[in-house]
Amino acid sequence: MLLIACNGMIAAAQEAWKLETDKEGIKVYSKTSEGSDFKSFKAQMTVKGSIHAFAAVLQDIDNMKDWGYSLKSTKLLERKGDTLQIYYAEATAPFPFENRDGIYLNKFRWDNIGRQLRVEIELLPDYLKKKDKIVRVKGKGYWNVKVLKNDMLDITFSMLVDPGGNIPAWMVNIMVDTTPFSTMKEIRRVMADKRYQSRKFGFIKM
Repeated sequence: MLLIACNGMIAAAQEAWKLETDKEGIKVYSKTSEGSDFKSFKAQMTVKGSIHAFAAVLQDIDNMKDWGYSLKSTKLLERKGDTLQIYYAEATAPFPFENRDGIYLNKFRWDNIGRQLRVEIELLPDYLKKKDKIVRVKGKGYWNVKVLKNDMLDITFSMLVDPGGNIPAWMVNIMVDTTPFSTMKEIRRVMADKRYQSRKFGFIKM
């Protein structure tokens, strides 16, 4: 009985993801996060494509505006090989709120046994001096892409972001599915672009 009770307490502490959106082959989930007023999101989809093409899209910082939600500008700040990149991104915010910016650290790791790519995302709020009238965001997240049979990819994108400034948490939380749904839909479209089809990365060994 004690073991059952303990398991129940652990399950209760780990809140389940709540389905927010299920359309066009994309599912978006949300959940409250301990220590934050803002909800985490997790988006999932299965698409036909190359794992190399997916990695190429993420590493093409100059063209990230093609699929990143509300992005106004992006700039590569640092790159170490094909497995680490740091970039700056500014996103537009609706009136009367100020634009947001962030410095993103992406670490790419390939698991050959599991045939999956993991991209850890960490925001570095102090990497650059803050700009006037732009609010710096904080957060963390990841991409996880598993290679399936028949050239299919199972893609998961998850983030917890504190947008800072004076945007109330309730307003952000009711739109928690907007950014991930748009991001997944657009990255699926961009992955098919021919400019990414010939890219190959040495750290991805299949």
